[in-house]
Amino acid sequence: MAGILGPRAIFWAFIVLATGVIYRTYIHNFIFLTLGIGREIQPIEDFPRPARKLYAACNSLDSRKGWSPGGNLYNFSARSRTDHIAVIDVDQPGSDGLYGLRQLKIGGYQDDLDLHGFDVRKIEGRLRFWLINYRPPVDHVTGEFLDALVVGANSTVEMFDLDEISNTLEHVKTVASEAIFTPNGVAVEENGLGFVITNDHNTKTGTLRDLEMLSGGGSLAYCRSDTGKCHIAADKGFSMANGIAHNKNGYYYVANSASGLITVHKLVNDELIQVESINTGYPIDNLSLDADGNLIAAAFPDSIALVKSSMDPYNVVAPATVLAIDDIANQLETYGKNVKVSKLAEDRDAKSLPSSTVAVHDAKGHKLFLAGIFSPFITICEQRLQLPMPKR
Repeated sequence: MAGILGPRAIFWAFIVLATGVIYRTYIHNFIFLTLGIGREIQPIEDFPRPARKLYAACNSLDSRKGWSPGGNLYNFSARSRTDHIAVIDVDQPGSDGLYGLRQLKIGGYQDDLDLHGFDVRKIEGRLRFWLINYRPPVDHVTGEFLDALVVGANSTVEMFDLDEISNTLEHVKTVASEAIFTPNGVAVEENGLGFVITNDHNTKTGTLRDLEMLSGGGSLAYCRSDTGKCHIAADKGFSMANGIAHNKNGYYYVANSASGLITVHKLVNDELIQVESINTGYPIDNLSLDADGNLIAAAFPDSIALVKSSMDPYNVVAPATVLAIDDIANQLETYGKNVKVSKLAEDRDAKSLPSSTVAVHDAKGHKLFLAGIFSPFITICEQRLQLPMPKR
């Protein structure tokens, strides 16, 4: 038989209930949330962030002024033989502002490197580099140098894997092919198997080569990293095919320096079919894609000044322009060739920017990295966020 609670029992039941509510609402929060009693606090080392790095192909200016086959300079005796890949820490400028600038070592490769364009992909946890190498021509029987003014460079693509512990590039493979004859830029597919080379001219040397600024010229070679086989995948409609970039949508973007066009290509049955073209209105050089899918182009607002700068790089700086096409893959799907090309930066009076042939945008850190094949320095621009003006 169930009993009936008396007033005393009801009183103590109320006290117990009220105590529980007060503890749960106030005391528990104060002890465990505010004071943090019993809470495990982990060190920052338990949450490592990948250290972001930027790589660049470097050499002395005197060397480039003598040996630069892409610019019709064939004096291989002027080579400094000091070409290398440099690296900086994007997020750590350091007290000297040099971002930890250092040089990668080279392992497993006996020849000299004469570097031009390159691309990088992460393959099986390691960074793999595809480097365009403008080697001087050599008679394979006698070992003597040949006349580069007559036969041109002996261009190859050198593949290296980076050992980040020892800061050493370990040689993986040399890709040599008749389809790689005037290489300028290289773009590698996401899986690292296929890559595309831009040939900026139709011939290595000769009097007709310079006329291609007017008549047009260039081609695209498609190569396989696994087999080392290459073939010409497109050879029509180019006007000095220069920089190249590739995105996950399967588009290849090719800068045509002489016309200011960016031609857009897709790989179909081992051929690179042009699907669109974009008029930038500027002579353009190298292309890059940032983390947000924006296409960045280094452009020349004054080509004559750029030529003067290449002849006297320590004293003459050419005006520079950086163009951007925001979210280019989606714009192409929506607008076709009528995508919006905007200026990201421009230096009419050559006050701050180098004679730029390369521009890389750090979308996360809001920085712009600029360099040039004939520039003695690089420039890092930081975007300053503007706070809204207070209402009056």
